[in-house]
Amino acid sequence: MRYIVVPEHTFLLYHLPNLAGRADEVIYLTKDASPSPDGLPFNGTTVKGDPAGAEAYRALAIRPDDRVILCTITADMAERMLDALLSVCATVPVVVLGGDVRTDPRLKGYNVSHVVPDSLVGKAVQEEWHYIKNREQTEKIRQLTREAESVLILTQHDPDPDALASGLALRTLLGRNRATAPLGSLGRVTRSENVNMIRYLGLQVNLLEPQSLGGYDIIALVDVQPPYFGDTLPRADIVFDHHPRVADHRCPFQDIREEYGATSTILSEYLIANGIQFNQRLATALLYGIKSDTLMLGREVHAADVEVFTSLYPLANHALIRRIEYPSLNPEEISSFVRALKKHRLINRVAFTHLGRVHREDIIPRLADFCLQIDGAEWSVVSGVFHRRVVISVRSDGYGKSAGELVKRLFPDPETAGGHRTMAKVNIPVADFKKLFHLRSTAALAEVIIDAFISGMEEDKR
Repeated sequence: MRYIVVPEHTFLLYHLPNLAGRADEVIYLTKDASPSPDGLPFNGTTVKGDPAGAEAYRALAIRPDDRVILCTITADMAERMLDALLSVCATVPVVVLGGDVRTDPRLKGYNVSHVVPDSLVGKAVQEEWHYIKNREQTEKIRQLTREAESVLILTQHDPDPDALASGLALRTLLGRNRATAPLGSLGRVTRSENVNMIRYLGLQVNLLEPQSLGGYDIIALVDVQPPYFGDTLPRADIVFDHHPRVADHRCPFQDIREEYGATSTILSEYLIANGIQFNQRLATALLYGIKSDTLMLGREVHAADVEVFTSLYPLANHALIRRIEYPSLNPEEISSFVRALKKHRLINRVAFTHLGRVHREDIIPRLADFCLQIDGAEWSVVSGVFHRRVVISVRSDGYGKSAGELVKRLFPDPETAGGHRTMAKVNIPVADFKKLFHLRSTAALAEVIIDAFISGMEEDKR
């Protein structure tokens, strides 16, 4: 296969990528005097001829298995070059780079494409502005942490894959290690997939006591915001998150991008902008963080999530991800699932079920994901009681109202409820739940939850 490059002027050659090595032969057809070998931007053979004359293409014996790039400035010249070329070989693949010739009927041929350089350059420049912004933000973080002996990277209680991966990415961005930038949480990691992620990727999450937080020079939050911790958190110096802003909070640095599907995407962009290479462990963690928070790019997805996911995909260990995300169900989970499914109720296309007291909180969201698959269900609301707290996981198919907005309306305390369009969570002390719904006991807890959600959804329809 040959590449035939035909520039209207030789200086256009310097705007092309290096084609050497992509074909058996690279030929430059130029009207100007042939430049010296040292004058070419890359290796190839220069042939003198009129780019707008058919004779030049006959001399080159253009064949259907060649690849031709026409580099032009004006639409008129592009049309003349295309006419001459196609008169010699009507089926050769052609890319016309330049000249606004989109109305030319010849461009409708299956073997001809048109690329406007301005669009390519414009996109590249926009990307560079974004990279510069992320590097500016990085410099602010590094100045903030430069003199700090210890930087605590704090996640929500029972951190999920997005939080774990974001913490690892932030530590990498800061150029620190486990000793100087530990990853910590005020709650244990309980969900099977998350436990597997920690084990297989060799992560370490320190279980912290509230009183120990004051001992760190810098506290950085990932995938969570300060109001989540209430009065437990003495301060927050850095915040990275993609969840909706729950309340006003001040800290020296924060990057909250509500339109993004994962915090892992935000931190990945920082690493890319700073030219930091992803090793397999980091790429695997970040890819799984994006995958789990967006349901494999199926919900709450931004173009940035797709772009970063595509960049990370060839670098990650997919066999390891399969081991992480498909853990075996233990007997307790199976029994809970069976009991809950037997008594589930489908009301107004909402699948409700209550697990009662559970020994593992992660059973609740796992069952919520499963219940959304029930025939006729457009929502699932699964509840349970864990450590004297009412936990409710909500899932929706994304076509109706926002699950996050619904739970925030039903449970106004920002420390209690929140989420996105397709998924939301409520975590409220039993005592506060009883007070909110004027209950004397938890005997009617399941019925109260059903009534509250059905009433809330009916209000949305009015």
